[in-house]
Amino acid sequence: MRKWLPILPLLLVLCATVYAQSDLIDVETVEDLPVFVRLRYATENNFTGKKIYNANKCYLRKEAVEGLKKAVKLAAQEEKPFTFCLWDCYRPQDAQKILWNAFPNASYVASPRRGSRHSRAMAVDLTPCDFNGTPLEMPTDFDDFTPRAHMDYYELDLPDAILLRREKLKEIMKAAGFTYTRTEWWHFDKKGWKNKPLLNIPLEK
Repeated sequence: MRKWLPILPLLLVLCATVYAQSDLIDVETVEDLPVFVRLRYATENNFTGKKIYNANKCYLRKEAVEGLKKAVKLAAQEEKPFTFCLWDCYRPQDAQKILWNAFPNASYVASPRRGSRHSRAMAVDLTPCDFNGTPLEMPTDFDDFTPRAHMDYYELDLPDAILLRREKLKEIMKAAGFTYTRTEWWHFDKKGWKNKPLLNIPLEK
């Protein structure tokens, strides 16, 4: 380990340069963006049961960051204001392969051949939360691969308050320039994602 110490600063600079050249922004460095970064794949609390990311870092492209800022402002203007907990942001292609191998179902996990919109740094998985970072009740937890997680699930087992919160989330994200995914109430894509290349830059501490 000691032999690497002299070049660690250089490695950190190179890493930062790679992210900058790829137009990736660390959300936690953005002013006036009071969100909570809680990446599930940086923990074992995800559907694979394994830690996939080396860091709890949310990187997005500038367009997605600007959209997220607008969504935060709109949420803060609600009668009962809230913000967001971010469950996933930019996802390296290598991580996408791990997720696909764990659950190869294109209705919920994008095939690595096609590539995830997360790997273009133009998608965000999030949930409404209070200003202490406590998530508000939603139809399901993150990565619930059942019909109950669908945006068009309107069965009676979902209370009206939760349905209204889901619809409000969708309304706010659409107003902020995102589109939604029918099978995942938490997943939103920034318009223009098709024009961005897939990336495989590792998430490092």
